[in-house]
Amino acid sequence: MPERAQRADVAAVTLRFLAAVAVGAAGGGVFAAIGAPLPWVLGSMAACAVASIARLPVAAGSATRRPMAAVIGVVLGSSFHPGLLALARAWWLPLLLLPVFLAVAGLLCVIWFRRIAGFDPATAYFAGMPGGIAEMVVMGAERGADERTIGLIHGARIFLVVFILPFVIRHFHAPASVVAAPSVTAASPWPEPSLFLWGGVSLALGLVLGRLLRLPAWHLMGPLAVSAVLHATGMTDFRVPVWLLAAAQVGLGATIGCRFAGLKLCAFLRILALAAGSTLILLALTFACAAAIGRATGLDVALLALAYSPGGLAEMSMVALSLALEPGVVVVTHLARVDLVLVAAPLAYRPETPS
Repeated sequence: MPERAQRADVAAVTLRFLAAVAVGAAGGGVFAAIGAPLPWVLGSMAACAVASIARLPVAAGSATRRPMAAVIGVVLGSSFHPGLLALARAWWLPLLLLPVFLAVAGLLCVIWFRRIAGFDPATAYFAGMPGGIAEMVVMGAERGADERTIGLIHGARIFLVVFILPFVIRHFHAPASVVAAPSVTAASPWPEPSLFLWGGVSLALGLVLGRLLRLPAWHLMGPLAVSAVLHATGMTDFRVPVWLLAAAQVGLGATIGCRFAGLKLCAFLRILALAAGSTLILLALTFACAAAIGRATGLDVALLALAYSPGGLAEMSMVALSLALEPGVVVVTHLARVDLVLVAAPLAYRPETPS
């Protein structure tokens, strides 16, 4: 009997995920029809958020997110190429200044959540840190913070950044001035034979290594790392068809939109308003730093903005991919950001003691 109940649970979760993907694909189609940037992510994200708030039977839990994250990892890894190392050498200044940016960004957001939102010290601290959702929730929970609030704030931050940034960058940045990574998408709608071989190797080996090495977000980072090594060393140059990239983007958008499941509209709007305040602070700081560093180094300001932006690694890399910018640089910078926050946030946390 428990076995039958377990199978029924798995079937229900699968059906809810398939419903989320269908809703997301419909939203993506609408956004593509109106010419929005990054339509398959933004449309899917918006449609699934509305469906979640309306309590429709859509869901994208960890069990269903992991296969999609693994595919996205392979896609992002395919944006690496042998010339990326030479390009990365020009990024020594942005990487050197990244800890300063993170410290200032974190301090301003913690003040916002403490003074304006009225969160308790632990919740304000970990809601304000520009790190990954899962890591900040776990660290906050260990220190007595409200983990649901932290998760929702970070989810809303990513939602807002992914929704706002492509429009801003496309408005101020001419697509003709950028060069797409050559191995990202294929002109033919059919997968190349090498995609099945090397893509399969990236998936299988990446998942095994990611689990064994206990990488953060191992289901994303493992396949990404293996695919990146294979492409950066020139062992393969398999191209990902446009439709597969769009499918991965729909899945990514659905997982972001479904994070708001179970929230009432008023609670959703409050979280969104509080997250919007911190997001505006972060984006203003991001564009100020991108403009200053771009002027000093001659690097692409749009690429700098994506690399410093307070979105998730997968999300911002997908934005770079869709805007024909260099996703590999964004991946490397966001990996450095996640690692820095992961190490520094718990060390810098000082709980307030009653006077």
